[in-house]
Amino acid sequence: MFRKAIIVVTLLFLLLMPSWAHESWHQHADDMYEVFGFERNEELTNWMKFVSSVLIDNNNTDYAFSNDDKPFNFYSYLQEKYPGFQCKHRLLFHWGYNSRPWSSYLQEKVDNYGWSEEKIKEFQADFIAEQKRRNGFANEYTENLFGFAHGGKEARIARVLISIAYDVHILGDYEPDNTDLDGLQDIGSVVGDIINNLTALDNQQSSELRKQFRKVSRDPKYELQDKATVLLNLLKDNFSNLLQSADDGKIAAHLNAKGFRFLDYKDSEVISNEQMSTSQTHGTSKKNEKQKQSRSSGGIGLVIVISLAALGLILVLLFKKRK
Repeated sequence: MFRKAIIVVTLLFLLLMPSWAHESWHQHADDMYEVFGFERNEELTNWMKFVSSVLIDNNNTDYAFSNDDKPFNFYSYLQEKYPGFQCKHRLLFHWGYNSRPWSSYLQEKVDNYGWSEEKIKEFQADFIAEQKRRNGFANEYTENLFGFAHGGKEARIARVLISIAYDVHILGDYEPDNTDLDGLQDIGSVVGDIINNLTALDNQQSSELRKQFRKVSRDPKYELQDKATVLLNLLKDNFSNLLQSADDGKIAAHLNAKGFRFLDYKDSEVISNEQMSTSQTHGTSKKNEKQKQSRSSGGIGLVIVISLAALGLILVLLFKKRK
């Protein structure tokens, strides 16, 4: 009986350890809040949930992107049109908001199926059409949420925000707390997309930050997953400052007027080389460390409570055995 109790305690620890991984949209939303620097509110959280859970992860949700209010399940559509096709969720829509909707993992699958070139092209066309449809829905949602116009400069800023949120999710999936990387967009392509978005946000003020992203991306000293953490922390330490100072502070003023306030509002603060150098060297700021500690405290508390309960069970069993 005593041995069984020990086994139970061990299993509890093994089951609880993965609770700190990016295994739900909540952890991705936490990362997004740190990157954007916004105060939390329900509308923003729902938008982040949409990007992370609906747009990227939950490809089997019937009403996520319904056609004329009718259920549409893209994965079921693929399985019906291409009998025998199966894949895990990360092989779909983890290629980036602006990236080509394809990966080496999908290519390997269709090659193994022995499909003709014509069938593969038709299959790829379905992915392109679905990405376009989803992105159109996401663009409209983002423009409406932040009060941007549906065209021109404001629509471009909306696309920057949703694309950065998308990249944050993918970098989060790359971090060391995850073990399955199959289907994720090549990290070099993710960096390229981030650089394009920084340029679109403010070409002049983002110049130094873009150099830092290129430097980290090319640095051979980082293992792949550690590199993702450094890249994500570059965003966390710098993107909010850039967003607030971009276009002479007009974007930040617009967002504040719409009720999306920054935790640490800065009037046109320009990113300093020292800030970015510190971010690259240490991989995270003190602010991010505190936020991560706060996020993990709930999981740690749960481990402690269950461990104490398990220890109590062991002591009870020992007492009964002696009696």
